[in-house]
Amino acid sequence: MKGIIFTNFIGYMQSKYSDDVLKNTLKDAGRLTDEGGYTESESYPYEEMFELAGNLAALTGVTLAQTFEDFGQYLFINLAKRFSQFFAPDETLFSFLQKLEDHIHIEVRRKYPDANLPGFTFESLDQNNLRMIYTSERAMSDFGMGMIRGAAIWFKREVFVGKKDITPNHDGTRVEIHVRLLDV
Repeated sequence: MKGIIFTNFIGYMQSKYSDDVLKNTLKDAGRLTDEGGYTESESYPYEEMFELAGNLAALTGVTLAQTFEDFGQYLFINLAKRFSQFFAPDETLFSFLQKLEDHIHIEVRRKYPDANLPGFTFESLDQNNLRMIYTSERAMSDFGMGMIRGAAIWFKREVFVGKKDITPNHDGTRVEIHVRLLDV
């Protein structure tokens, strides 16, 4: 997982929680050192994100799933501000989401060739409903749902986002995500 995700997680903790929560989350993960924490362009094991988010969840009493969702929403807004060139003036939430694979992820891989991104397929059910299939061995669909909610905020849309694990053993590596526009 790229360091830009970790540096944003630290920013998320700084914006939402106290300095003590931030320090204890990093300390418990062995990341409170004199050398600093994370570098945006470096890669880190995704398990470290689970450790950080788990530490934060334990310290705050927020579930791990909600921690990932909240962070995903925060991250999308931050990345959208930083990389606003990826948004066409006439773009909609659904058109943006549907170009994740063919445009956004290609650009991310160009910038970070060793990035390990989730896969998505899409089915437009009608003008107000989109079905997405999330696939990743990292099983971070809650994070993805937060990113979708962040995108909805960016596009000024009210949405319902729901999910259903569709793997036989319910390990979260393949998840159906339903996005419904509510403000129509």
